[in-house]
Amino acid sequence: MKTIGIVGGVAWPSSIIYYQTINELIAKRMGGSGRHCAKLVMAQTDFDEVERRQVEGRWDLVGELIAEEANKLKAAGADFYIVACNTVHTAADVFEGRVDLPFIHIVDPAAEQARASGFKTVGLLGSRYTMTGTYFVDRLKDRYGLKVLVAEGEHEANVHNALYEELTKGVFRPETRVKFKAALESLASRGAEVIILGCTEFGMLIKAEDSPVPLIDTTIAHAEAAVEKALQSD
Repeated sequence: MKTIGIVGGVAWPSSIIYYQTINELIAKRMGGSGRHCAKLVMAQTDFDEVERRQVEGRWDLVGELIAEEANKLKAAGADFYIVACNTVHTAADVFEGRVDLPFIHIVDPAAEQARASGFKTVGLLGSRYTMTGTYFVDRLKDRYGLKVLVAEGEHEANVHNALYEELTKGVFRPETRVKFKAALESLASRGAEVIILGCTEFGMLIKAEDSPVPLIDTTIAHAEAAVEKALQSD
């Protein structure tokens, strides 16, 4: 089994989900006693530092912060690494170039699931940086040939504000879930055949029954891809 490296703390609630999901998947895949655990190491950022750089538009510095933690993973014996956050993949070109370790980009597993299921038009729910930036939308379009719809207007604002004011702090309110359901319904009404939860905290708030169309949670898809790679024989 290969050792998975995880850059976490972006923010901490989703790091818990990654850890739990990866270990549950390893136990299921390995079978036997049911006590198998993943070989993994985690290095955690201080999300406050990351968020300040995001607000300043200093994605180069965000990339440097992620690279610093990823290189700790390499030193600790990781065979490859993942970054447990969608938004910071805006700086993927920066940190990939500074880390000599194989890397699983968070967009790819979700995009592969959407395409394998035959979907052509995907809705994307994420931070404002994710929905208005290029790292996610362009990758879906250019690499996977998918049409992409993103939340607009009050739905974009509600989702982004809730993410930074509540979800990244571990706060999950019923009234916020109602706002997210409205955003999902809006995307579906505009033609989304499937909706990608493009933030690693969203799956803790939103459930399948909240959406009129299927959901793909990037957190789960990313964790599954990490487990698959960890169990592959070279």
